[in-house]
Amino acid sequence: MPPKKKKSKKSKKSKKKEEYLPSIFNIPQYENPDIVTPKVDLIIKLVHPVTELFTLKIRVPITTRVEQIHEEISKMHQGAISGISVCRDRFSPEDVLDPKKTLEQCGIFDGEIKLLYDYKPIVGPLLK
Repeated sequence: MPPKKKKSKKSKKSKKKEEYLPSIFNIPQYENPDIVTPKVDLIIKLVHPVTELFTLKIRVPITTRVEQIHEEISKMHQGAISGISVCRDRFSPEDVLDPKKTLEQCGIFDGEIKLLYDYKPIVGPLLK
C-alpha cells in the first residue's frame, strides 16, 4: 500500500476588515415615533346627563384615529352602546368627527381638548 499523503495545512492569513465607502445617500437619524409624535390630552364627556361618571381623560398621540376613541368610550360603557357620535367643544349632529380620520386631520394638534359624545344603547346587550 502506498504511503498516505499528508494534507498540508493552509496558513491562516490575517484578514483585513473591509472598509466601506461613505454612503452617497443622506440617511436621516432614526427618531422613535412614540417619542417624537405630539400628544394631546382629551377630556371626553357624555352630552346628557352631565356627570363625572361618564368622563374619560386620556392622553393620546395626534395620529390616533377617532375610531379608537369610539372603542375607548365603548369600553367605558362595557360594550353596551353603539352608534357613537363624537364632537369637539360643543355637540351638534353636523359637527360629528369622521371615525376614519385621525385627530390631526380633524384639526386637533395640541393642548387639552374637550370632546363630547352621544350614543345609542344596545337593546338586550346580554344577548348580543
